[in-house]
Amino acid sequence: MAVLTTEQLGVLARAVSRAPSVHNSQPWQLLVRGTEVDLIERRDVALRRHDPSGRDRLLSCGAALTNLELAVRALGRDCRVDLRADGDVVATVTIGRPRVASARAYTLYQAIGRRRSHRHRFFHNRVPTDVHRALVAAGETTGVHVVVPGRLDKLAELLGFATRVLRDDRGYQRELAVWTAHTHGWDALGDGVAEDALNSEALPVAGLVRTATPVPDDAVLADRLAAENLLIFCTDGDTRVDDLAAGAALQRVWLTAASKALVGSVLTQPLHLTGFRARLASELALPGVPQAIFRFGYPAVPAAPSPRLPLGELFPPPGGTR
Repeated sequence: MAVLTTEQLGVLARAVSRAPSVHNSQPWQLLVRGTEVDLIERRDVALRRHDPSGRDRLLSCGAALTNLELAVRALGRDCRVDLRADGDVVATVTIGRPRVASARAYTLYQAIGRRRSHRHRFFHNRVPTDVHRALVAAGETTGVHVVVPGRLDKLAELLGFATRVLRDDRGYQRELAVWTAHTHGWDALGDGVAEDALNSEALPVAGLVRTATPVPDDAVLADRLAAENLLIFCTDGDTRVDDLAAGAALQRVWLTAASKALVGSVLTQPLHLTGFRARLASELALPGVPQAIFRFGYPAVPAAPSPRLPLGELFPPPGGTR
């Protein structure tokens, strides 16, 4: 039985398509089965050097899941979200009875189209305390913790080390070059990170390390980190469900930021280096397993949206994923 019209399915597809993803790879598809909508992980989208375990791919699917749930609620329907511990289907959203969306849910839904990845310096680092608290609260949920990092000297030391390793990793650099899109603008189609969205500065501003990314002195980098607004997302465990939950929480925070005229970007690549997450958790006394670092602030310049695949590619053809 058809539950949603073609137009309503388009609303869901557009919301999912606007979710952030590792290297803008958009590793998801949707399968609609009556009252159930499956979010499918596209495992054929593989970043073997950046994301060998597929953790960032799952974080991306978690972000898409938040958008999917918000879109269902914006259509005036209740829904239930079930995360899957294995298989290609990472989550199922079951559409329920008519229900007016809460003001908060609708505000976050409206922010989906305004969310941007901003890999540049911010206008200034002053974010009102109440706004900062609202972002932290938006991400806190069972099993997920949002932490304002301390010991920036230790964080600077770790990020400096990661920059040197990634900058000299030829395999990683080749993969990043493949995923650097040369399309840009407000109507660009495709995947990959737009060249004009990248930055030649040091971490955390650069976001993605390239061969020319500078490595400042640890003390200088610590000062730069102190001028940023940073959050670290941690989970109690390190399973697939934890990765999805972290991605969903990160997107709620990012949309909350967008609803308050803020922009942000995510840093995950250092966390894939052997031993980095364990050292980060120990040095910063984190309450769990670090999954992502989020920086946010007011933009100094407007950022164009990343290119997106055609909406038709979100739905698998008969017989499986594309």
